[in-house]
Amino acid sequence: MANILEEIKQSFSRGNYLTRLIYINAGVFVIVKLMTVISTYVLGVSNLWITYLELPAFFQTLIRQPWSIITYMFMHHDFIHLIFNLLTLYWFGKIFTDYFSQKQLVGLYFLGGIGGAIFYILAYNFIPNLNSHIFLSYLIGASASVMAIIFALVRYIPDEEVNLALIGPVKLKYLGIAMLVLDVIGTTSINAGGSIAHIGGALTGFLFAHLILNSRKDITEPINKVISWVNNLFKQNKKPKFTVHRNTSKTDEEWNVENHNRRRENNEEIDRILEKIKKTGYANLSDEEKKKLFDLSNKQISK
Repeated sequence: MANILEEIKQSFSRGNYLTRLIYINAGVFVIVKLMTVISTYVLGVSNLWITYLELPAFFQTLIRQPWSIITYMFMHHDFIHLIFNLLTLYWFGKIFTDYFSQKQLVGLYFLGGIGGAIFYILAYNFIPNLNSHIFLSYLIGASASVMAIIFALVRYIPDEEVNLALIGPVKLKYLGIAMLVLDVIGTTSINAGGSIAHIGGALTGFLFAHLILNSRKDITEPINKVISWVNNLFKQNKKPKFTVHRNTSKTDEEWNVENHNRRRENNEEIDRILEKIKKTGYANLSDEEKKKLFDLSNKQISK
């Protein structure tokens, strides 16, 4: 058991920010479920303590547990809820980090969750049909955060295609429209609060990418500064076992431009090789060109 925990710890430490977000969500789910079992069958007490980690719709309750605006986005109802969110986070998070930095991914995850929370709270406090359920309504799940990441891509690369099971290639802009329509319809369902939070997260992600494209303004910077400050608090008393030299002179914007240029160069190289195949045939490619075509094609598929 100790070896397993050590392996998980090392995997978490070596992983990128996307991997760590997935680990944290999965870890919180397991810990909360284990604590639920213990409180129910061992201690014989109520599980109402879980609501202190969920986001309440009633504003006065939120004031008494302000941390829930963060904790709710790491809580999940059951395994299906968890695995669906984590798979979606992984798939679209991989595409997101082709265009933006890992820090921006984390910042938008939190910002999207907060945006979804604000929409949820406002809706339940000001829409009469929802207000009647306000005292018993709580929100959980990473869906608003994931929607922010998806809709950042919808705005930034609307014509990029993603392969959907049973459907095939679909442009992100059409996927975004379909998801938004489903969530608008969902505001009349039993999970109205979840759909409203999705819309809030989607608009947050759309705004993030829109500002990046039009004014180069990164709205994740303030929240990333807070995350870095908290992270540094835990590192102050730790001595590094080894020294890593990194070039920290590049900004997130410079990394984004570099990633974009690299993808463009790769696409141009693939087009050149394919044009040569069209004119002279695959057999006339050099070994280097064959290897490059294979490597670049695999890289495109993995995205």
